[in-house]
Amino acid sequence: CWAITSLSAKGRIDFDAGIFDVVVFDEASQCDIASALPLLYRAKTAVVIGDPKQLTHISSLPRKQDIRLLGKHDLSDKFISWAYSFNSLYDLMSGYIDDSLINLLDHHRSHKDIINFSNTQFYEDKLRIATNYDYLNLPEKAVTGIRWVDVNGKTRRHNQGGSINEIEARAVVKEIERLVITNNYIGTVGVVTPFRQQASMI
Repeated sequence: CWAITSLSAKGRIDFDAGIFDVVVFDEASQCDIASALPLLYRAKTAVVIGDPKQLTHISSLPRKQDIRLLGKHDLSDKFISWAYSFNSLYDLMSGYIDDSLINLLDHHRSHKDIINFSNTQFYEDKLRIATNYDYLNLPEKAVTGIRWVDVNGKTRRHNQGGSINEIEARAVVKEIERLVITNNYIGTVGVVTPFRQQASMI
């Protein structure tokens, strides 16, 4: 059993056909198709797990150029679903299945006042909230749900690659200080950002 990212397989796992019984792609909506192909080659069977409502992979190939390349090689008609710039591995595979799609509808992570927004806006109220509130450690006097903090920042490229937004990063740190230092919250705090350099700055 190997646990590895798709981009880390090169040089670590022999490039032989079918050496694994099963390859499992988690968060497949964030996996690009090209990086998945060498792993699919190494496996006899594949399981693809993902959520098409979440962020897809970030492509540096512009969509117009992608479509132009497909057309140049007469692939536009039959292979548009393989387009790198706007299709994920999940998108591709969901087009090939018939009755083997399994929807996971039980949600265990968040308070209903938080997940109900996504449930209504993106999942057509099909999620069943199964969160055990005994495990949630809420700050005193805090209202559950989503609170919007409007930050007028500016994103720029970092000199080591990736993107950063310094004003936004400072606003995140200020919120954490308010929660942990000012309000004496003792618990875990998660910060989500799609960029590695932004996470490092925070």
